[in-house]
Amino acid sequence: MDMGTDRARLLLERYRLASPIRRDGTGIMWQAHDLRLTRDVAIKEVQPPYRLDMPDLEDTRRRALKEARSAARLSHPGIITVHDLFEENGRLWIVTEFLEGLTLKETIGHIGRMPVRWSAWLGFQLLAGIRHAHLCGVVHGDIKPENILLTGDRVVLTDFGIAALEEDTTSSQTIPLTRSAAYLAPERMRGERATQASDLWSLGATMYAAVEGRPPYPGDGPLSMLGMALTHEPDPPSNAGALWPVIEGLLRREAARRLTGETVALLLADLLRREGISAATPGRRPQTLPSSENLPPGAFTL
Repeated sequence: MDMGTDRARLLLERYRLASPIRRDGTGIMWQAHDLRLTRDVAIKEVQPPYRLDMPDLEDTRRRALKEARSAARLSHPGIITVHDLFEENGRLWIVTEFLEGLTLKETIGHIGRMPVRWSAWLGFQLLAGIRHAHLCGVVHGDIKPENILLTGDRVVLTDFGIAALEEDTTSSQTIPLTRSAAYLAPERMRGERATQASDLWSLGATMYAAVEGRPPYPGDGPLSMLGMALTHEPDPPSNAGALWPVIEGLLRREAARRLTGETVALLLADLLRREGISAATPGRRPQTLPSSENLPPGAFTL
């Protein structure tokens, strides 16, 4: 469907498309209205890759089914809620809760970089959702700033389009390097499957980007990033301050040497407490908000 036309389309005689929100590597996200439950929702129109032959269409279909089924198992304020999944006119549609806000990628583009206190709080909230998914046997596999929504009071992990259930050992778990090389763990770049440890590396890379305004391995393309990630540790960021030990522990090239999720949670909670920020309730705005002139009014809202 073209993003500029047919915006009033009705799906299943229930969901009325309103306007496109954003496009990513797997399709278009629409704002829509659920006529049955009289609520706004987000609907992902899953689109196949560039080739339109049947193998690609079937691969996209399987990946979308995995996305919805994986996410539907999870109930956590830091993870997007999936409401429905259906096929119509040869396309797959995934219905989720509608959240107004910016992605972390958009926020970084808006302000350049985030203060350490905000980055620590965002990392703590995001980690809570990641750890919940891991406890449920779900590995996300593509954690990066554009898959993280900031709503003002929630940090929400979205797009389980390539999430892999740990017990599903027969599924393909590769990611095209052109999609998210900057936030892929070194072992993922070598073609190994997604694991909890690789998710944590991606969390570290995302936190690095939050405080620096760029990923840990800047490069001209996936191949240059691959070479750097496989042979060098990232340069220490200039602005991470007390957050650097956490980021460094997550970005270690050897998965076995990385900090565990439990250790990172304790370190981040301690850092936030020293800043006077409550870290007791993941998914909610801290009781004492970090303030910074670097954050303009409405930075986390559309």
